[in-house]
Amino acid sequence: MITIRRLVPGIAILFLLAGCATVSAKTDFSGVQKTVASRTEARVHWNQGGPEDAAVAQAIESTLGKELTVEAAVQLALLNNRTLQATFEELGIAQADLVQAGLLKNPVFAGHVRFSDQSGQGTNTEFSVSQDFMELFARSLRKKVAAAQLESVQFRVSDAVLKLSAEVRLAYYALQGAEHSQKSFETIVQAAQAAVDLAERQHTAGNSNDLEFAGEQAAFQQANLDLIRSQAELLSARERLNRLIGLTENPSWTISEIVPAMPSREPSGETLEQQALSQRLDLLAARNDVHASEQVVDLARRGAWPAVNIGVDTERDPDGTRVTGPSWEAELPVFDQKQTPVARAQAQLRQNQNRVAALETQIRSEVRASLNHVQVSRQLIDRYRDEMIPLREKIVAETQKHYNFMLKGAFQLLQAKRDELNAYREYMNALQDYWQARTDLERAVGGRLPVSESSPIPMAHPAEPKQEAAHHHHH
Repeated sequence: MITIRRLVPGIAILFLLAGCATVSAKTDFSGVQKTVASRTEARVHWNQGGPEDAAVAQAIESTLGKELTVEAAVQLALLNNRTLQATFEELGIAQADLVQAGLLKNPVFAGHVRFSDQSGQGTNTEFSVSQDFMELFARSLRKKVAAAQLESVQFRVSDAVLKLSAEVRLAYYALQGAEHSQKSFETIVQAAQAAVDLAERQHTAGNSNDLEFAGEQAAFQQANLDLIRSQAELLSARERLNRLIGLTENPSWTISEIVPAMPSREPSGETLEQQALSQRLDLLAARNDVHASEQVVDLARRGAWPAVNIGVDTERDPDGTRVTGPSWEAELPVFDQKQTPVARAQAQLRQNQNRVAALETQIRSEVRASLNHVQVSRQLIDRYRDEMIPLREKIVAETQKHYNFMLKGAFQLLQAKRDELNAYREYMNALQDYWQARTDLERAVGGRLPVSESSPIPMAHPAEPKQEAAHHHHH
């Protein structure tokens, strides 16, 4: 009993040094929620089997029953995408690593029982408990390393949320464009069908030759081929958005036909570059990795010291005499002098520093390239809206007049109409391209960009290009 009473105080001190050890990543996820809320209007939920999960599932079901706007599609993906849910678990792993870093190694309890070869002699017993003394100095540094790594994980998880949001926006605008293209090609096929029917009647009556008839047939077949391709692109675009939302089936959800109006102007490139360098979450994570690597270098240098175990040892001799006192063990750095971990940590530090520099260069380039894409798209939209579509409308109107006076034929009138429809389709494609380019720019900057308060643009049926062009010109 004497041995146990003497060992208990030392064991208790070690337990007190270890402190409380609980693993919970709720606080870390709250930080992710705040970061996401500051950069997007959507919210995120970590599905962990709690009572909130049922409410989220019900909200998802309710949203799918309505027409999806781009914001609704983003929200659905952030709540339901399983890949994102798997990414959230990185927080739990990093939090567990942080708790583990704050724990001391368990004390080592040793016992020896020795029996004498002389009859009548008692048994020699020895017990000891020891702890690595040098680990006490490294514990706080380990916690700093793990805390920095956890912060990097928070940045990366938040960045994964923004990345998914951008992917959903791109897929949404692509689906809008695919739906509009299909409607356009359906109208073009109808026009081509009318042309080939007229050509057939004139050919039968002997008013057109074989070459003219074959030309209209070829134009009709080409229109059908374009329609088939547009239908395939529509199905592919729908499946991509369905996949990003995280749906295992393809329910009959629909998306809005409304395209947001362009803002009156774009921010300057220099402003966007500085904004990106200050708020891009992947860059913040990379910079935090450098800070963690610096801590790892210090930890590796601290770990180069030889291990020293300090404890208490008690022994009972065969004659009943007890001796108790402190004990210690020290590692002899004969073969391994711990220079390898230090060199490894220093190499990782330099590696992370170079990654930060490379990422900063990449971010600047991404901002410039995306902004250039946005500006070019704006120029195309302006030209289609202000120049090309009005010209095509004028050509149709003038051809109609000439046709009425029998100065132009029906084929020329139909071709003018097809050209007008194609111009309108290309204009709507330019609008889709603009919003995809703007989404890329927001992703490059690391946050949403302001959008003007002007009226949205409805993606009307291409059979009404004249009204649509006038509507856009009004903006």
